[in-house]
Amino acid sequence: MEPFQDPKELDNYKRKLGCKNAYCNISAKIWVFWDDDWRGEVLSDSIQQISLKLSKNNVEMICTAVYARCDALERLELWEELEALSVNINIPWTVGGDFNVIMNKEEKLGGLDFTQFEALDFSQCINNCALTEIKYEGSLFTWWNGRIERDSIFKRLDRVFGNQEFSNMFPTSEVHHLVRQGSDHAPLHVICNLEEEVTSRPFKFLNFWTRHPQFQQIVEENWRIDFVGCPFIEFQAKLKKVKGALAKWSNATFGNIFQKVTTFEDEVKVKEIQLEINATEENRADLKRAEANLKKILYLEEEFWKQKAGMRWFQDGDKNTRFFHNYVKGRRKKLHLAEIQMEQGDVVNSSDGIGAEAVSYFERQFKEGGTSEDESLLRLIPKLITPSQNEEMGKMPTKEEVKMVVFALNGDSTSGPDDFTFYFSYEFGVITKKGEDCKLHRP
Repeated sequence: MEPFQDPKELDNYKRKLGCKNAYCNISAKIWVFWDDDWRGEVLSDSIQQISLKLSKNNVEMICTAVYARCDALERLELWEELEALSVNINIPWTVGGDFNVIMNKEEKLGGLDFTQFEALDFSQCINNCALTEIKYEGSLFTWWNGRIERDSIFKRLDRVFGNQEFSNMFPTSEVHHLVRQGSDHAPLHVICNLEEEVTSRPFKFLNFWTRHPQFQQIVEENWRIDFVGCPFIEFQAKLKKVKGALAKWSNATFGNIFQKVTTFEDEVKVKEIQLEINATEENRADLKRAEANLKKILYLEEEFWKQKAGMRWFQDGDKNTRFFHNYVKGRRKKLHLAEIQMEQGDVVNSSDGIGAEAVSYFERQFKEGGTSEDESLLRLIPKLITPSQNEEMGKMPTKEEVKMVVFALNGDSTSGPDDFTFYFSYEFGVITKKGEDCKLHRP
């Protein structure tokens, strides 16, 4: 049955969305609704896609909604249509929907083995159209065939792309994979923000890395470096090399832990349904494995937020991920500067502007001005320490004293200027001997 076959049903749906504009493609499979403030013009209408040009005031963009066929040969027509459409597009363009094909084997769970042939045509089309996939949050899989046991299949069939003009207009766009309800596909919610600025994420040392069996080997292999010169510069070069190696290793080993949490939660829900329908030992074992995977990744998420909170007084056993998360959000909100007022009275509200003004302000504060060489007033200050005490205070600290102070610091506190937490220093003491390589050892 075609969707919205009854005109009253379509009117009710428009009223629910709060818009009057709607268009259906020639196959009656794709419906597009848009806000009343926008003017829509159909550029292309075919069995597998609709492309509309939306305009409002001086803003123009093109949106393409896709519902690809299951057959690979029929999808070739869709790829050709998109490539032909891209030739004349020089404004923001988004392409999203059900493409009925995956990019790699990681985007599929269950069923037949992944073959590269279908994905090759899809990838070639995206490349020819100069499209980039918009980053997403939520479960990795957007489709489930609804079957159980060995017939159960998960895939990532739905996604959203944008061209360079779209990325320039909406640099912080995100796609949220929502929960599947009443459908085998997960709804995709695209969020665009014009005002939020793009900020680069610096390296962050995560303390739970040290519990992985490969961690020490990664550090020791990259700590060795041929270097001749100042020991402090040598130490900095070693940390820089270790930092790059750990970043790549973490991405390959742990990946996006928050995305994995939602993916494993989705998998556990399905395994529970399978066990309820057919309570076999195999389904029970599958559920236990899924729960074990979820438990592992939840532990890493908890450790991440615990470190972000930096609460040393919390004891083991008193952990709560939501509490740590809310604590970090509250502290971040408290420390956030929405705007500052300059000495001239102008208000600055951009991150770059606030940062530049802060640097300029403290440069002026600590800039050396006119100084007096009259030291006669110093004779009026009473001497409270003896010469021997003064000499003792001027001595260089010993290695043992430095070690004692460093190891007494909070390992979950904010990273230092080198982007490493004090937990790293605690896990690996550093010995430097003249003429020998620096070696790592546990204190």
